[in-house]
Amino acid sequence: MKNFASIDIGSNTVRLLILESDGAGDFQLLASRRVITRLGEGMDKHGKLMQSRMSETLSALSRFRQDCMDHGNPPLFAVATSAVREASNGKEFVRLAREKTGIEIEIIPWEEEARLTLEGVFWKIPHENRKSLTLDIGGGSTEFILSEGKSIAGFCSSSLGVVRLTEKFIHQHPIDNAEYEKLTLYLRNELQAVKKKLSAFMPQILIGTAGTVTTLAALKENIYPYDPEKIHGTLLSRQDIDTLIQDLKGKSLDERLALKALERGREDLIIAGTAIVLETMRTFQCDPLLVSEYSLREGIILKALGGSTAS
Repeated sequence: MKNFASIDIGSNTVRLLILESDGAGDFQLLASRRVITRLGEGMDKHGKLMQSRMSETLSALSRFRQDCMDHGNPPLFAVATSAVREASNGKEFVRLAREKTGIEIEIIPWEEEARLTLEGVFWKIPHENRKSLTLDIGGGSTEFILSEGKSIAGFCSSSLGVVRLTEKFIHQHPIDNAEYEKLTLYLRNELQAVKKKLSAFMPQILIGTAGTVTTLAALKENIYPYDPEKIHGTLLSRQDIDTLIQDLKGKSLDERLALKALERGREDLIIAGTAIVLETMRTFQCDPLLVSEYSLREGIILKALGGSTAS
């Protein structure tokens, strides 16, 4: 038995995963943590990571480092995505992380992010020979991955991140209808461009991963406290999501926080995230959405172990 750890440093959330491997392809979960630090806040305006957000993220990484020590200090693979990739001070953040926490961070290009995400998604979802579109909604970007069976037929990275879109369009809670209309029109235009890039075939199934879709699953099924096993594999219809967004739009931030299944730190971002899901389903004519609890963190470890699920 050997332990492995991965960290995914996103624009909104930092996630840790520690797994025990039996060497034969079976894993046992030892620890799973996530902290919303909004590392990518203000990126569109300033082009760099804010000091306060870097400090908060470094604190989370220090706690994750201690978690790893508590589990025998396993090999640790840490990657950073959109925010650190784009920030003018991204390399400074990597240096600070190394100096303050001892964690070596690799800034991965979005193509690698897409491959590793698919690796993690197909770890626990049967892929057979289905034509799939995987939707990975982040804080600074959203990745769209078109695949047939295990093979990637095309991928597209967009700047449709929930932090980005919220800063750009959503300024009032409950939601102002004019603001929401501008957001949906913007999404429809951007998604048409995505569809043109991913024109090899129309997907038979839409798979969603990351915090927005898992939160929607938790809200629909009223899952609290958060239970990955119950979340994974949830099917969300367009009607389900439309009902959820109408309810959420009419609530203040405090009223949304009163929903136990809604994680603190997502109360403002959930609107833009849900709009991305809804408009993607419309654009690609996919209904329902299949929710995957597993993605980049799992893909990082599978790659480190040499297992390949996506090619």
